[in-house]
Amino acid sequence: MIHLSDSANNRRNRLILRCVLEFLLDECRSLILTHEGSITRAAIHLAVAQASHRGAAGAPGAISVRAIAQSLDLAYETTRRQVGALEAAGLLARAGESGVRIAEDPARPHVGRARGRLAALRALVADLKGLNFEFDPGPLGPSMEDDALAARLSDLLDDFILRVLEAGVEPYGSILDAVIFSALVVANAEAITYDPELAATYAWSDSPPPDALRRPATITELAERLGMPHETVRRRIARHKALGWADRVRGGYLSAMSRQQAPEVIQGSQIIVQRFLQLIRAARQTGLDVEAIAPFVHSPAARAPAWALTG
Repeated sequence: MIHLSDSANNRRNRLILRCVLEFLLDECRSLILTHEGSITRAAIHLAVAQASHRGAAGAPGAISVRAIAQSLDLAYETTRRQVGALEAAGLLARAGESGVRIAEDPARPHVGRARGRLAALRALVADLKGLNFEFDPGPLGPSMEDDALAARLSDLLDDFILRVLEAGVEPYGSILDAVIFSALVVANAEAITYDPELAATYAWSDSPPPDALRRPATITELAERLGMPHETVRRRIARHKALGWADRVRGGYLSAMSRQQAPEVIQGSQIIVQRFLQLIRAARQTGLDVEAIAPFVHSPAARAPAWALTG
């Protein structure tokens, strides 16, 4: 069993990361489809939503365009244009001279969406348990009905997604590059992620799987997986190839293992894993009974309809 308290766990992040990235990509796809294929616009909307959640005394909070640009490492002008587009779509509203806030009520997530996210989080925990990942016991919050729990967890999940997107900027240069590269990594590792023996064999940061076990992915597949325009993905993969991050092989593309093993990428992966573990601790304190979730490894074939239907 792999325990969260293992001193060597910071090297075992590859097994955890593969599963968590699947969950993250599902979340990103839902956001991207909501925002006309743009992960940048989706991230900005999410940043404003989180600022709105932090408002005092129940009143929606606000955040400036400059603060959004700094937190997501975006150019100010790019941020300003995207904020304007979100305002025009009725998703953001002005707050004071320089601030914006969420237009809809941030405290009331869509019930169906919240339920789906709770189910996906439980499935992620089941996958990790099925791959012999043992969660350390921790404080469990009061029991509640699924709808109430799902609503409470939505804010935690939004914060988790936003922090992970922010963390992706440093090793990749942009949120867009981080998401597309992650989608390529996940597609390549399809045969390894949910195979208990292979997942355990290649669980460590310093035990990358050989190319012979990795499946090439096409541009069309990646674009569909992310809900992004084909041309956006094609241009970014071409850039990644030029940078040495991806290799063109028969049947599609493989993420370059030399890039995955770069110190800044490994460090970024460890940040994602640690943020996930923090999410699980917070979710447990909110009322998610992790111990009650039975181990079950979802095959890629079984998972495909789940994300394909999110659009």
